[in-house]
Order: sequence, then structure tokens, then C-alpha cells
Amino acid sequence: MSTQGTAAAPESRLLMIFALCAFLVGLDALVVGPLVPAIAVDLGMELELGGLLVTAYGLLYGLSAPLFGPVSDRWGRKNMMLLGMFVFAVGTALTAAATDLTTSLIYRGISGLGGAMLMPSVFALIGDTFSFEKRGKAMGLVMGAMIGSQIVGVPAGTFLAGLGSWRLSFLLIAGLGFLAMLVILAGIPKAPPTRAIPVGPVKAYQLQFKTAFSTPSVFYALLGTFLWTAGLQGMFAYVGVFYTVNFNLAIEKIGLVAMCAAAASMLGSTIGGRMSDKFGKKRVIGFAAVLSAVGVLTFALMTGNFWGAFVAQIVWAAFVGVGQATLTALSSELSPQVRGTVLALNSSALYIGLMTATAVSAAMLNNSMSFLAIGIMCALCSLAVMPLALFKIKVAEPEQAQQPVAAAK
Repeated sequence: MSTQGTAAAPESRLLMIFALCAFLVGLDALVVGPLVPAIAVDLGMELELGGLLVTAYGLLYGLSAPLFGPVSDRWGRKNMMLLGMFVFAVGTALTAAATDLTTSLIYRGISGLGGAMLMPSVFALIGDTFSFEKRGKAMGLVMGAMIGSQIVGVPAGTFLAGLGSWRLSFLLIAGLGFLAMLVILAGIPKAPPTRAIPVGPVKAYQLQFKTAFSTPSVFYALLGTFLWTAGLQGMFAYVGVFYTVNFNLAIEKIGLVAMCAAAASMLGSTIGGRMSDKFGKKRVIGFAAVLSAVGVLTFALMTGNFWGAFVAQIVWAAFVGVGQATLTALSSELSPQVRGTVLALNSSALYIGLMTATAVSAAMLNNSMSFLAIGIMCALCSLAVMPLALFKIKVAEPEQAQQPVAAAK
């Protein structure tokens, strides 16, 4: 389905804007992990509680994202993107002014709320603008931008923290967010609201969950996204703590490690797309799930070997990239009757997985459990995605996927 306004704009330009939005939202969520040691010292909080900053972001994002898909149907995608980017930038700027754990959690929640307003409209516009044959590639590029935010952004954030303060990182992201508002304003044509579902946003919100839990493939796809993200973020949110506690690594060096891992993840995402075309998405996801589990478990075991931990993280990150892009593309190919709903709920499932895993990891560390215990949890989450992809998720036939999307975006 295409809207008249977006159809008039070049697809390449729109894709760049979508990728920019995903880059900033991904950066804001991912930069926290390596910065936790510096934030904890400055705010006077226990190191083990640092992951709650990710949890607060993910909680607001995950719970509210499905609501804003229907709102954008009625209010317009561009309007929702502008409001979302504004709230996102304000919340991120406020994070830089946090004085204690409580205020920082509130401000991270505001940032997550802004991301929840923004990204469902981005994913909906991909569905509005790109044909079925191009939609998977477009979705992969946007998700790649979110993952790729680590390559430039996370090292830059940790470098700024090393030079001055972790607060500079969030101020920089907030500034880029305000500039992105201008890009959205100038680059995305205004299109009329779609009003795809003739009910109010709250009712549409309820209908989305009813659809998810009554359509097996949708439910299993969302569960797969939840588990995949949990398998990543349960450990990733604490990589800064891992390297600080075990190797006393300076924050700038943690940033460099994160950059290398992100590069491996981006490479894995690119290779994964090609592998899925050749061998099939389900097989590639199963293959990536096993090797991601091996990678994160090996990483958790390397508490006394820095180079072993580094290599294990690179391998782990590469196969996370392979699986993430392929799983997202697979989810986008579900029945056309639920595709719009899945795109809204998939984003929600991702951040609920992020929130849940970081909260559980925080509780485990706070109760003196080891990184190995977290690694085992993450490995089990990754492995659980394999049977879901191979046996439970059914996709539409290509000719069916050409039909108009009836669900709300």
C-alpha cells in the first residue's frame, strides 16, 4: 500500500531519513551499556543497577509503541514522527541533566516514549512506500542503521565521556535529534491520514494484541523477536561492567571494543541477508541462533582472558547481526492481514525483550550471581528462537503478500 504523499518522494531519500531516525533511536538505547560505569560513579548508584537505565527506556517504548501506530493512522505519519523526535530529543537532553538514579530513570523513560512515537510510523511508512519485493531489503537497511549506530556512536560517546563527562554523549544525541526534526520536516511530504481502522486508538491498541495472540505465526514471530533481543541485551547492557570488573578497562577502550563488535554485527547483517536469499530465512535464523548462543556463553566464561573475551564478543556480535536482520525480514513477510500490526508490535516486542533482560540481569548481579549465569540465560534465549523460526512461523505466499494491508500500522 502506498500513500500519495510518500509516493511522490524518491524512495532513496525517504530511506535515508528512516535510517537516520533508526540510527538515533538505536544509539540512544545502546550507548548506555558502555557508559554505565561512568554514570554509576557520577550519580552515586550501585554499578549493578546501571542496566535499569536501559530497562526504563525499554519499558516505556515497549508498552506504548503499539498505541502510536493507530494514532499515526489518524493523525498522519509525518506529524507523529515530528512529535516523537521532539519528545525523544527532550528526554535525551534531560538525561544529561540527571542528578540521581530516580531522575535518570524518569528521563530515560521519556526518551523511550519518544522512540515509541517515532519508530512505528517509520516502519509503517516503509510498508506504505515500498513494494513487497523491496520491503524486506528496506527493513533490513533501517534495522542495520539501528545496529550500526554502535560503530560510530557508541565509541564516540565513550570517547566524550573519557574526555569530559558521560553527559556530553546524551547532549550530542539530543542535538542530533533536534536537527533530525528539520530533516523530517523538509524531507517527508505531508500525506493525509490513512484511518486504516475505523475505531479509536485505544480500541485499535486492544485489537492489535488480540490479533497477535489469536494468530499463531504473529505470536511466534513476536516471541522470537523478544527472545532474540533478550539474548543480546541481557549481556550487552553490562559489557561495560564486565570489562571494568574483570579487566579494569578504561571507558575509552570499552568504546573501541564496542566499535569492533558493532562492525562485526553490521558485517553479519549484510552476509545474513545474502545467506537468507540462498539458503532460506528460517535455516539462517536457526544457524545464527546456535552460534549466537555459543558466542555469548564463551564470552561469559572469559572473565580472566581479555583477548578470549574480545574474540568471543566479535563472533557473538556477528551472528547476532545475521539473525537480527533475517528475523526482521521474516516477520515482515507474514500474512498481509496482520503485516501492519506485526510491524508495530515487533518494535514493541524488541524493546520489551530489552527491558526484561536488563532487569533480570540487574537482579542477578545484585544478588551476587556471576556473568556466567547471565551468559547461560542469554544463550538459552537465543537457542529458543531456532525452533520458533523453523517450525512455528508461517509466511504468506508471495502472490498473497501483494494484496493491500488491512491492519493498522
